[in-house]
Amino acid sequence: MNTTKSCILVPTDFSKVAESAAAHASVISRQTSDTIHLLHVITKEKQSEIKKNPAVKSQLERKIEELAADFSQKYKANFVPVLCEGSIFTTIGEYADEIQANLVVLGTHGVVGVQKLVGAYALKVVGSSKVPVVIVQDKHPSRNAYEHIVSPIDASTETKQKTLQTISMAKIFNSKVYLYKQKGFDDYLTDVINLNLNFVTRYLKEHQIEFEVVEQEKFNKDFASDFLAYSKSIEADLIIILTTTDKSLKEMILGPVEQEVINNAHEIPVMCVNPLQNIYKSERLASMVNMSL
Repeated sequence: MNTTKSCILVPTDFSKVAESAAAHASVISRQTSDTIHLLHVITKEKQSEIKKNPAVKSQLERKIEELAADFSQKYKANFVPVLCEGSIFTTIGEYADEIQANLVVLGTHGVVGVQKLVGAYALKVVGSSKVPVVIVQDKHPSRNAYEHIVSPIDASTETKQKTLQTISMAKIFNSKVYLYKQKGFDDYLTDVINLNLNFVTRYLKEHQIEFEVVEQEKFNKDFASDFLAYSKSIEADLIIILTTTDKSLKEMILGPVEQEVINNAHEIPVMCVNPLQNIYKSERLASMVNMSL
């Protein structure tokens, strides 16, 4: 049995959007009792500066400690300060694995910011993480947290993993799940999508998750734009998507606008599930979700 204390990882570059990630993580922590590790990655550029002036590292240590203490008081959660040397593209995932984090909550923004976690870079972090990554923007969580969750239903073969994450989050927050079903462009794709929908709805019913199914009005290769518009229309609090390295599948379903999804104009948080990731809350979820992968 794993006795490691349950935790969430929040990388920070000391920016405003990184605080938004801390706020979201604290909302989750209040429901799960997870400790939150507040991580600042010391990049090569900063390492070179430290070699010239060792006092810089002491300043960073003091800054991350003060920030963790401030967030702990402000958001009523347990924040632990952490400094690591490395690259934001690999170190975040490596550290998450080291502490056996259940989730990474990552703030993303435009070209400004010390570590420039824009959409394309955020996707690299997702790819290096063995656990789901919730990507947030400036918008802080609502009082009711993740009350409305949107999960697009497409033809991807890894739907089981995304379903587990959806059930887990819905149970934690007593959420309603909105399944936005892609419109197939031929009979084969329609059959695959329907099979995935049947799989998801069966398990949502089994676990007594409230849900609603809505179908895309007509087939559109830019599926992401359609489900983002729908998500905005119902004031969604969280979108859960599957990321994939299968180029043909990505082009058919999400296309080149995957960055548009995580940096959506409505600032809806997006949970990215990598097919190779571990199951969020694996031990806790195993007791809640009796599903064979």
